[in-house]
Amino acid sequence: MAPPKTPNKIKKDSKKFQKIKKKKKKIKNKNKIIKTVPVDNNAIDSEWWDIFWKKNSPNAVSDVPLDEEEDFKHFFRVSKKTFEYICSLVRADLISRPPSGLINIEGRLLSVEKQVAIALRRLASGESQVSVGASFGVGQSTVSQVTWRFIEAMEERARHHLKWPDSNQIERIKSGFKSLSGLPNCCGAIDATHIVMTLPAVQTSDDWCDQENNYSMFVQGVVDSELRFLDIVTGWPGGMPISRLLKFSGFYKLCESGARLNGNVRMLSDGVEIREYIVGGASYPLLPWLVNPFEGDEFSEFNRSLETARSAAVKAFSQLKGGWRILNKVMWRPDKRKLPSIILVCCLLHNIIIDFGDNLHSDVALSTHHDSDYRGYICKQIDPMGRDIREKLSKHLLCRKGSTLCA
Repeated sequence: MAPPKTPNKIKKDSKKFQKIKKKKKKIKNKNKIIKTVPVDNNAIDSEWWDIFWKKNSPNAVSDVPLDEEEDFKHFFRVSKKTFEYICSLVRADLISRPPSGLINIEGRLLSVEKQVAIALRRLASGESQVSVGASFGVGQSTVSQVTWRFIEAMEERARHHLKWPDSNQIERIKSGFKSLSGLPNCCGAIDATHIVMTLPAVQTSDDWCDQENNYSMFVQGVVDSELRFLDIVTGWPGGMPISRLLKFSGFYKLCESGARLNGNVRMLSDGVEIREYIVGGASYPLLPWLVNPFEGDEFSEFNRSLETARSAAVKAFSQLKGGWRILNKVMWRPDKRKLPSIILVCCLLHNIIIDFGDNLHSDVALSTHHDSDYRGYICKQIDPMGRDIREKLSKHLLCRKGSTLCA
């Protein structure tokens, strides 16, 4: 007969039994198959919008327009037709890596359309991943995964929507700026803006701290008269002067080497030749291919025309940061290596809206300047050839106004 078990031995046997029981339960759960409703990702999902619209109806949000098409643009910034085009761009990439784990609360795998809608809503609203997820019935981690996969796909597939124009396109751009401001042979307007963010203590440095004591990243863009981005540079700290940002850009190197803004010279009525150039604000240097305003009131006529042309870049950034509010809100500890990709994709989406003739809702663009909290510094750098071109342009505008100085 076995001796009676002591209390300590009984406790040990009990713990051992519980461990075996938990282990069996774990194995059982591991082998359990999660039942999901299969989705044919090549098929077009048209149900997601009806579900989303009913859940986020205008009755619940008073400032949303009542028209369904306008509602769609309010939430996602693009028309349904443009939305379908964007889905076609990224469909192959989104289905080439099956969205395992990307399951909504109904047990359905997310369709390509719903993934694109989640990503667009996150970029357009700038709302938290939790808030965006709640409006679609998915979790925060799903919003994060879907948004980044969309950004990677767009960065690869939509690049053709942001490129320097060919010779025929550049002539149309010149005509646009001539009609807008009276300036001949102008190929674009340049400006820059700050993307404000918070950084972990271990990543903070004076480089990223700008003049307003914010941590920020610069975005510089050259735009045409229709507010389309033709060239951007980003990834540089917001604490550097704009003139230095310009010199770090590939655009600067191309222009300085003669590989860009090297097209047709314009012969003015008085026989003066004007090369191709862009216009910028006082924070930019005066260069042979970059014209900035005069200081003082003596050349107010020219400065008004230049400011009219330059306003294209200001408006473009206001629409960019207003349309894609993720860029206008303080970003919480973004990955500085990934942030340039987010910025680029927002610029691509901005251009796609213009290319497809979609009109942003009137309340989308920022009501204030895109960099309203920042004071512009005046750059004193003046290139003699740049000064000569600026004076020729100023005289040309005065002559068109019938000034006696042309006699």
